[in-house]
Amino acid sequence: MEQEKIINKGTSYSVNISGGKVDSLRITEDVKTVIRVYEDGKIGIAGRIGEGDDNALLEEAKAKLAQNISYPCNLTENGKREVNKVKKIIPAKDFVKTIKKLIARLNKCYPDFVFSNKINMGEEEIIYENSKNTKYVYKGSDIGGGLVIKDKASANIMDLSYGFNKNSFNEDKIVSDIGKLLNVYHKKVDMPEGELPIIINCMDVLQYGAQHMIAEMYVSGSSLFNGKLGQKIFNDKVSVLTDRSVEDKSIPFFDAEGAVNKDDKFYFVKGGEFCGLASYKRSAANFNLPLSGGGYAPFDEVPQPSFVGFKMERTGKLKDLVKGKAIYVLITSGGDMTPDGSVGLPVQLAYLYDNGKLVGRLPEFGVNGNIFDVLGKDFIGVSRDEVFDFADDDVLVAKFNVNNVK
Repeated sequence: MEQEKIINKGTSYSVNISGGKVDSLRITEDVKTVIRVYEDGKIGIAGRIGEGDDNALLEEAKAKLAQNISYPCNLTENGKREVNKVKKIIPAKDFVKTIKKLIARLNKCYPDFVFSNKINMGEEEIIYENSKNTKYVYKGSDIGGGLVIKDKASANIMDLSYGFNKNSFNEDKIVSDIGKLLNVYHKKVDMPEGELPIIINCMDVLQYGAQHMIAEMYVSGSSLFNGKLGQKIFNDKVSVLTDRSVEDKSIPFFDAEGAVNKDDKFYFVKGGEFCGLASYKRSAANFNLPLSGGGYAPFDEVPQPSFVGFKMERTGKLKDLVKGKAIYVLITSGGDMTPDGSVGLPVQLAYLYDNGKLVGRLPEFGVNGNIFDVLGKDFIGVSRDEVFDFADDDVLVAKFNVNNVK
């Protein structure tokens, strides 16, 4: 009988912001332990929240083998590695005071708007070990949140947002970033004539292709990319991967099954070629595929595929990809993709972009384009979102069809 154990220790601080005021703090300290055992092609899983007896947990996991859940026992062998990316972002005793200072400054700088939602800060330690002489340890820290912003003159619940997730904090840069959105929010501009590049968060588009890269979906023949593995499907400059090596993000280098990739990266698309599928140990064994290192397990449940660290590789700087004007999409929701890959995105908030700056708010509209075109002949590039200094999402620059202008 083989076994593996995962221990997740974490401390988190969360401040609630309502109506432009910090009104509560929540501190959470958790220890979660999961043991999985494997025998005769079956898996047994038991989990515990808090401290306790690991021998008792092991016996509980063994008893779960009677559930006859099939699962391959392909444990990682002889792996030893420890990564510590913990940084003291804000002293715990100063966390509430620091966020109160930020919100007070935002209220003063932008009195026509109300700020709400949460900001969270935490540290975690994840330990993976198994009976095949493998032990991995990851320690990380981060601070993040999404500030919901409401125009006081608006009847909406919210009008825009600003989010970040990093292992550092910089009040000046956050205030400056938000100013780039709010200082021109009330300056309404008409939709420009002629075709302009669209600047949009990579995940707003990539999310629709991700599920079609899952091994089970591909093998079943229901993937948009069916039969295209090993073929060129996108522009030569398009590479799509999971990257667990990012320094300023709290991402463990191993997945929930102890799988580790070379250089902590796995490519689904490289240089435009569709070259990999999202797998975990069960699908990798069933379909004879390489592990993508994306195994995810919600506490004491059976692992499943995921896309931790999913991204597109950057191809250049935004100022070089876009010369002059473009349409900068900030909020889109309610989009969809048809079986042939046509993506439609209603845009609730967008700005006119001109030579690196946001210059005015555009009316609501929609964009559409086939994913093979958007990431193919209409693809321009991928860059860090250089509009902002602190928030650091990546943006896709491409040509789309613009319609439904209100």
